Amino acid sequence: MSGLRRILPLMLAIPAICSAQATVAPGLWQITLQSSSAAVAMPPIQVNQCLTAADAADPSKLLGSVANPGASGCSYSNRSYAGNTFSFAMTCAGTLAIKATGSVSFSANSLSGTINTTANINGQPVDMMNAISAQRVGDCG
Repeated sequence: MSGLRRILPLMLAIPAICSAQATVAPGLWQITLQSSSAAVAMPPIQVNQCLTAADAADPSKLLGSVANPGASGCSYSNRSYAGNTFSFAMTCAGTLAIKATGSVSFSANSLSGTINTTANINGQPVDMMNAISAQRVGDCG
């Protein structure tokens, strides 16, 4: 179970990733993540995250600062935008060996989407479905 919690910070970086096209507004975002797998359904997690103007200009800076024990060397591939929808694939090295694909629709002040993740937890692949939603709730303070 603790391995599952290590995956979550990566999912919380989605608002920064979407900002690559300068459509997502910098500011304080309230992010809700609902994760489930065949083995366990986790309660929703809600956090606040500050997205700076620098993060909006270069999302990799935010991803590099995310505390995520067990995952490192994350890289994105197959990035594509179709209107206000960002789709991607992601792979991370490290203990969890994360592989994910996702699609997130966004506006300046909100986003929602899904991320399908496979992580190596205790030597076993664990598939997770993650529903993410977020809204800008104000300025960073």
